[in-house]
Amino acid sequence: MEIEHMAELMLSGSTEACWSKVISCIEAGRNSLYIYDQLLTPAMRYVGSLWEQNLITVAEEHLASGVCDTLIARYGFMVKPEQGHGRRAMFLCVEDEHHDLGIKMAASLFQEQGFDTRFYGRNLPLEAAMLSAMNWKPEVIGLSASIVYHLPKLKDYVEGLKSLSYRPDIVVGGRLIERYGIQETLGDRALFFPDLLQLNHWLMHYGAAETEVLYQNMG
Repeated sequence: MEIEHMAELMLSGSTEACWSKVISCIEAGRNSLYIYDQLLTPAMRYVGSLWEQNLITVAEEHLASGVCDTLIARYGFMVKPEQGHGRRAMFLCVEDEHHDLGIKMAASLFQEQGFDTRFYGRNLPLEAAMLSAMNWKPEVIGLSASIVYHLPKLKDYVEGLKSLSYRPDIVVGGRLIERYGIQETLGDRALFFPDLLQLNHWLMHYGAAETEVLYQNMG
C-alpha cells in the first residue's frame, strides 16, 4: 500500500524518496489538505502503530518524524499563500507534549489561507502562551496534546486562554478527541477537530461567517 510504503521510506530516512512522492501528488493536482491529511498523517500514524507494537525502535520513530518534519517545511516553501487579510493565529503544544507534526500542518493550512501565523511548537508553558496571546491578540489559538496524560493540562490551557479579555477562538485537534470525547468535558469553551479535513472545512468558512455577522449587524 502507498501509505505503508511511505512510512517505510520515512523509517529508513529516505527523505528524497519521500519528497518524490510529495512531488508526484503536486503534479497530479493534489492540494495541501490531501498531502497533509491523506499522505503524511496516515504514514506517521502507521509509524506510531508500529512503535506501539514494539516493532520499531524509538530511534526509528524519531527518524521518521524528522523526515516528516522536513517534508512539511520543504512543501511549505513551495506553497504561495493567499493575500493576507489581517487575521492572526498562533499554534502550540501543551507543556511536556513533544509531538508537534499535526499542529504544524494545521498552522500551514492557516498560513495558506492568508492568516498571519506564529508556530510555537512543542512544550510551551501555559504562562508563556497566555503572555504571547495577550501581547499579539490572535483571533485563533490552536492547541495540541497527543497523550492521554496531558488531557488535564489541555483543559487548563483551554480555560486559561479562553479567559483572555478579547475572547479568541480556541481550536483543539488530534486523535484524543475521538478516543476520549474531550469535547464533552470542555463543552463550548473550544472548537474540536479530530482531523485536518474537518479543521479545513471550518477554516474555509471562517471569514465568511465573520462577514455574515458583520452584515447582520449593519442591517
